[in-house]
Amino acid sequence: MDPQRLRPEVRKTITSIPRLPFGIRPLIPLAKFIFNAMAGSKIADDVQVDKVKEDGVDMLVYSSKTQSSDAAVVWMFGGGHLAGKPEHMAAIASSIVHRTGARVFVPRYRLAPKYPFPADLDDCWCCWSWVVSHADELGISLEKLAVGGNSAGGGLAASLAQRICDAGGPQPVAQILFYPMLDDRIAADRSLDEVDNFIWRNSANHVAWGAYLAPHQPGAAKLPEYASAARRKDLSKLAPAWIGFGDLDLFATEDAEYADRLKRAGIECEALCVSGVPHAFEAIVPNVDVSKSFVKSAMDFLAGRFDAA
Repeated sequence: MDPQRLRPEVRKTITSIPRLPFGIRPLIPLAKFIFNAMAGSKIADDVQVDKVKEDGVDMLVYSSKTQSSDAAVVWMFGGGHLAGKPEHMAAIASSIVHRTGARVFVPRYRLAPKYPFPADLDDCWCCWSWVVSHADELGISLEKLAVGGNSAGGGLAASLAQRICDAGGPQPVAQILFYPMLDDRIAADRSLDEVDNFIWRNSANHVAWGAYLAPHQPGAAKLPEYASAARRKDLSKLAPAWIGFGDLDLFATEDAEYADRLKRAGIECEALCVSGVPHAFEAIVPNVDVSKSFVKSAMDFLAGRFDAA
């Protein structure tokens, strides 16, 4: 892909990012090691981090040192279902805490290929269920809960919202999806391998989905429920959604289509497509205006839903 298509303010940093070998399955451990070393983010000084590890739940909790709120967000980290950890979410968690005061619960979910679907979704479900069951003692309102995530974590958040909808009980007031990984059928289109996308290419996407869905293959005629969020036929009754992505992202088409389907199903959905930026741009180049505006849009939507509740 031509670097001139990138916005000037992100071009130098984006083009300097090394190509991680997620597209070669034997090299996944190496790619995971490098990704985990690179993907850290800085926590704000006025945000504290606590650990919860009980009843099969393992997560980090980000909260404000100076303000209180009865809202909460369960947020899933990204990494193609193959890498990542809750500590990487310090920056976005800090943004949520600053804008809304909400506590942010980030599960340390299991990863493919060792633990394929539904291991990670089950872990995220356990986290959600723990927050709901402990809401009274935590001072959390069951009417002010949200889910969110970035990349593979965004796909998990979308699937979690679907599972919560079907299970009944307290429902999220919002799902905040940063460039979510929603549709395995994109990975099955091997003609997309020829497009040299920045950051995340379809060759890596195909390996990641294959590891995650095992023993199923990307594009299989039928998959287990919630394995690929875009496969769900009925999107009615789901939580209001904010979906943001760049037009140079491999996921741009699937994200835009999911947003359109939510709207057609009668779900409030705000979709933000940013021109000239690739996957995960706001995490890689956080201090430029386009990244700040992207995050602000999501935070404003989330705060609005909490206020409405």
